[in-house]
Amino acid sequence: MINELIELNRPQQLSVLSKAKSEVNIHGRGTGKSYIIGWEMNRIIRSMPRSVTSITGRTFGQIYTRTLPSTLKFLEKLGYEKDKDFIIGGKPPKRLHFQEPYEKVTQYDNFISFSNGTGFLMLSQERAGSSRGPNLDREIVDEALTLNKQRYDEEVSPANRGNEDIWGFRVDSGKRVLQHHGFRYVSSMPYTAEQKWLLKFGDYYQSEENILIFEIWNNIVKLQLQLIDAFKDNNARLFKDIWNETVRLKMKITPFVSKEGILFTLANAFDNIKNLGFSYIVREYEKQNLLTFMIEILNWIIDQVEDCYYHLDNQVHIYYNAYNDDLIRGIAENSNWDINQLENENSQFDMDCDPGKPLEIVPDWGSKIALFSVGQERSYNFVTKIIENVDCTINEFFVKSDTPGVMIDDLVDKVCIYYSHHPNKEVIYFRDRYGDSRQPNIKNSKTYNDQAIERFKKNGWNVESRVHKGMEPPQHDKYLLWMNILKGKDPRYPKFIINGRKCKYTLISMNNTRVIDRNGKFEKDKTSEKKNTILPEEATHFGDAVDKRMWTKYGHLINLNHSTFVSPRV
Repeated sequence: MINELIELNRPQQLSVLSKAKSEVNIHGRGTGKSYIIGWEMNRIIRSMPRSVTSITGRTFGQIYTRTLPSTLKFLEKLGYEKDKDFIIGGKPPKRLHFQEPYEKVTQYDNFISFSNGTGFLMLSQERAGSSRGPNLDREIVDEALTLNKQRYDEEVSPANRGNEDIWGFRVDSGKRVLQHHGFRYVSSMPYTAEQKWLLKFGDYYQSEENILIFEIWNNIVKLQLQLIDAFKDNNARLFKDIWNETVRLKMKITPFVSKEGILFTLANAFDNIKNLGFSYIVREYEKQNLLTFMIEILNWIIDQVEDCYYHLDNQVHIYYNAYNDDLIRGIAENSNWDINQLENENSQFDMDCDPGKPLEIVPDWGSKIALFSVGQERSYNFVTKIIENVDCTINEFFVKSDTPGVMIDDLVDKVCIYYSHHPNKEVIYFRDRYGDSRQPNIKNSKTYNDQAIERFKKNGWNVESRVHKGMEPPQHDKYLLWMNILKGKDPRYPKFIINGRKCKYTLISMNNTRVIDRNGKFEKDKTSEKKNTILPEEATHFGDAVDKRMWTKYGHLINLNHSTFVSPRV
C-alpha cells in the first residue's frame, strides 16, 4: 500500500512507462535518480518474484552511503517496511516466512531479501570475490561512471543468465518478462575519457534516426543558462521565448527505444522543476562555480580538450575510489541500516585518508570562488593495489560568494567539519603568492592566507605553512614537471594518483586545461577564467591548486633535467 501520493517528473514517467529491455539514464542532480532505482526494484519484485538482481557499485561503501539511503526512502513511500517486507544484510528469520529465490543464496551479508522471495545482491568491484554468487535475472548499476567497465563485463554480466524457463525465451510469449536479463545503468554525467562508454549507448539516436542528441542537448543547456539570466533580469518576454525554444529542441530528442531494446535518456534539474522550483536552480547557479553547476545540475556533456596541459594518458590509470567498506558496514549493522547515519559522510568513510598524518591543504583564491585541494602521501597505491610510495589528492572543497571574507571562513569550516574525526589535527598549508597579497575586505587587514590559517587555528588545528622558493614558477617549468610525474616511469618523481569520487572537479579541470605554445615555451590557456561567455568558466582553478602543492614539493627535481624541449603531443 502506497503511503503517500507520488508525483513523477518526466524522466521518472519515462522509466515507469518504458517498454525497453534495458535502460541507461544519464541524469544530473535533482532529477530524482533514486526514485528511478526504487521503482525499478518495485517492478522487479512484482514482475519477477523469487528472482535475483545485482546492484553493483565500485565499492560497498558507495552502495551503502549513496544508493541505498535514497532508494529505501522511495520504497518506504511505496509502502515497503524494513524488517517486515524486506531484510538487509542477513538471512530472514523463519518467523517471517519469507520465500526464497529460485537461485540458491549461500551468503546473505550483502543481500536484500523481500518477502516474496525476490532478492537483490549487492556487489563491489573493489572486494575480491564479491561478484561470485547465484545466476542473475537482471542488473542494476548506480553511478555507473565509477565502474571499471572491462571488469564488470568479465565478472558480473556473464552471470545474468538464469531462469529462462520461468521468465525468458523458454516460456510462452504471454508469460515472458521483457526486462528479464536486461540492465539499468543510472549515472551522473561522465567527465573523463574512460567513463565515456556510457554515452555510447546513446549513439543509436544518430545511427537509427539521424538525431544529433549530444549536440542538441548541449544547445539546450546553453539556452537554460540564458533562461536563468532572463529570470534574474525579470525579462518575461525573453524568458518565454527561450523557454519555448528549449521545448522545441527537446522535442527533437524525444526518447525512443533502440532496435536492440535499449532506452537512453538525458535529464537535468529543469526536468524536475515542478518539484524543485525555479528558485532552487537559481540558488544553485549563484552558489556554485559555473563548471560545477554545468556538470552537476545541468548535466553538461564535457570532452577533454586536445593538446591538454596535463598528460592524463588513458593507458596510465591514476583515478581510484577508496571507501572504508568495513567501517561503513559496521555503522550499517550497528544502526540496523539507519539511513541518516549512512548519509552522514565524513573522513572516517575514506580509506585513503591516513588518520595519523597531517592534511596537506592548498588554496586557490578566485574573485567569486575559494577552494581547497587536500592531499596526503601514502605507502599504498589505491589504483594498482601494490605497496609503493604515492602522492594522493584525496579531496576537494569549494564555496562561492560575493563576500570574500565570509567565503574564507565558510571554506575552512567546511573542511574542519568533514575532518572533525581526524585524530591528527595538523594542517600543512601551502601558501600561494596571490593569497599573501590579497585582502578579503577593507575592514579585515589580514591576507586571504592569514585569515584561512587563523580560522584553522580557531577550530583547533595546528598549521605549518609552506611556500615554494623564489618567484611564481613559469608555466613551462610546471608543464615539464607534470609531464615527468604523469609518465610514472622516472623513480625520481612521485607516483601521482587522485580520488576520482572525491575530486571530481579537479579531474574535470585537469582534463580541460589547454596548453598553448608561446615561442617554444608551454603555458596554460587561462582565458576562460576572464570570459564569462566561455565554458567552463573556472575550469583551471582546481588544477592550479594541485599545481602549487606538487611544485612546492617536487619542483626542485625539474632542475635535474638538461633538456627543456618537449612536444605537447608526447
